[in-house]
Parts: sequence; structure tokens; C-alpha cells
Amino acid sequence: MKMKLNKKKILLCCIIALILLILLSAVYYFQFTALGYRASVPYRSSFKKVTDNVYVNTNYSGNIEDAVRLTKDALERDRAFFGEMECTNTTVIIICDDDKLLSKLGGDHDTTTSFFPSKKNYISVSDEYLNIDILAHELTHAELHTRLTKKALKGIPTWFDEGLAAQNDYREQYSAEAWNEQTENGKKAIALTDMDTPSEFYAGTKEDKRFRYLHAKHEVSEWIDLHQQKGLLELLDKLNSGETFDSAYFS
Repeated sequence: MKMKLNKKKILLCCIIALILLILLSAVYYFQFTALGYRASVPYRSSFKKVTDNVYVNTNYSGNIEDAVRLTKDALERDRAFFGEMECTNTTVIIICDDDKLLSKLGGDHDTTTSFFPSKKNYISVSDEYLNIDILAHELTHAELHTRLTKKALKGIPTWFDEGLAAQNDYREQYSAEAWNEQTENGKKAIALTDMDTPSEFYAGTKEDKRFRYLHAKHEVSEWIDLHQQKGLLELLDKLNSGETFDSAYFS
């Protein structure tokens, strides 16, 4: 009888320890990781919802109406590019001008995609970077990530992900004229194989990274000019069906 009681106590202790471990893991994820913190924004008192899927920090000092208008304009730009937008129900846009909260969000103009429990995109933009070009850029990431399966998304090179996003980013620094000038009409171009991975693409100084963005946009621009919107959507279908990126893109 005593042995049975001891076993029950041990089992109960194990269950309690497991529950505590799960709770501690959840606290750590939602409080101390950027993705977890972004995922919990809709439930935090430090943020408020201003329109569908758009949140600002409660002490936001900017013009909220302008912020909402910019997000709508960016969506329209992307909608014209893709034909329709599938990411509107799977994407949360977080606009923040609080440095402390931005550090918890882990980025001031970037997109993070979560696959659990379902696919969700979280765009974090600081007031400094709040403009239609950056919003359209990040929403293009969100749309691409929404349209691709997890496996297909893992198979695309970073230069394609960034190059496609840059198609809806009209800033002069990524223009065709800038590419011609900085590469001497392609003589100093970077090989695509040197920009395949995040560690390669985002390495170096700000100027180094900007140079890679410029190359990525130029490469994808030429591909889009040749294949058009129909070809892009067919490419995504091929990737989702299991075709490798190189086979689908370069064929």
C-alpha cells in the first residue's frame, strides 16, 4: 500500500513539474523572444488595435489615421502586383514608436513568419520607417510566405525573397538607374550564389546589404518583365508542388 502511495506521489510530482515547465516555456516564449512577443501583441495592454490586423502601441505619438492610410495604400500596391492578396487574414502589422517595446519586438522594419499553430506573419515597423515603400516591401514578404508551403519557403534563396519584396519598394536606392551606376551596367554584379542564404545576404555593412538588395531587385525585375504576373503565380505553384527552386525559376 505504501509503495502504491509513493508511486502516486512521484507521478503527481512529475505531472506538476511538467506543467510548470510548460508554463515557464510559454512565459519565456511570449515575453523574451521576438516572435513570441509579436504573436502576443493583440492581447497586450501596451498595444491597441486601430483597424483590421493593425496595432499601435498605446502611447503612440504619431498620426494613427495616416498610419492606417499608408497600410491601405501599401496593400493596394501589392494587390496590383499579385492580382489579389491572400495574406490579409494571416498578417499582423505592428506600428511602434516606443524604443523599449521595439527592442522586445526584435525589429523596426521586418517580417517574421510563424508556422505554429497555424501560419501567421508579423510585420514590425517603427515610426522612423513608416512609409508606403517599406510597408509594401514587408507585405510582399508576408504574401509570398502565405502563398508558399513551409517546405517550399525553406527552399527559396534569400535573394529571391528580398528581390521579390523589393519589386514593390520604389525607393531610388533600389532603382534600375542605381543598379547601372553602382555595377557599371552589370560589370561589378554579385553572383546570385553569393546571396543564397541569410548569413550571406545580410552580412557586412549597411552599404554591403544595400548593394545586395539592389542586385536582388534587378535580378527579379528582369525575371518578372519576362514572365509577368502569370509566370510568378505559376512559379509559386511549381514550388508548392515540390519542384526545386532552381528548376522552376531558371527553366
